[in-house]
Parts: sequence; structure tokens; C-alpha cells
Amino acid sequence: MGQPWSSLRVAGVALEVPAQLAPSHERAIEGGAAVLEGAGMRLTVDTSPFADPLTRYADKPGYEHWQETVGSDTADFVSFEEEGICTVAATFPGRATAVVHLSAGEERGTALQILRSIRTDQGESND
Repeated sequence: MGQPWSSLRVAGVALEVPAQLAPSHERAIEGGAAVLEGAGMRLTVDTSPFADPLTRYADKPGYEHWQETVGSDTADFVSFEEEGICTVAATFPGRATAVVHLSAGEERGTALQILRSIRTDQGESND
């Protein structure tokens, strides 16, 4: 069976993450943002009004953009590679942006599973 997963809440956002992801030493879970690292990945979740809208990456190598329905919201997804790092991200306009960085060439399945687990209607965090 696959790796264990756990739930994470950041402000009004809930998502599932691999249990190996832990708060980063440089910035843990604070208010409307979280940075977690582990298992060869770095996850950033930003629920602030200034979250990256993911609109400035079209010129990056391997850039892809698509939309998916996630929970009850439509999210914009992007993926690209730069300097040996693959970035897979989703933004829920006006609600949250989550970004996963992993080594280029790594399977994107886990990153997409994290992003597709996001629910933006979870109320306020107790963190």
C-alpha cells in the first residue's frame, strides 16, 4: 500500500499531504501560510490576499496550464521546470495558492494528489 497521509489546515483551506512532509525550519505554519518539506518535495500554501495568481510563468520551459474542478471550486493548475526543479501548482482565485516543488524528472503524481485534495470551504484554522 502507499505512503501514509495526514490532514493539514491553513486558514480556510484543508488538504491531505504525505506524512513525511513536515513544517520547514525557515517558516512553519503561520496564520494564512504554511511551508512543509520532506520526501524530496517542498509545499507552500498561501491563503493571503497576496497569494501568487500563477499568471507569470507562461515563458518557463515545459509550461502547461489547465483548469480542474477541485471540491466545489475551479482551480487553475500550472506546471513547468526550471533549473532542475519541477513546479506543480494550483490556485483557487481569491482563496488560496498551493505550490509543490520537486526534482525535475520526478513523478508528478504525488504533487497532483496533494493539490487535488484541497478544499477551500473548511472554515478557520485552529493552528
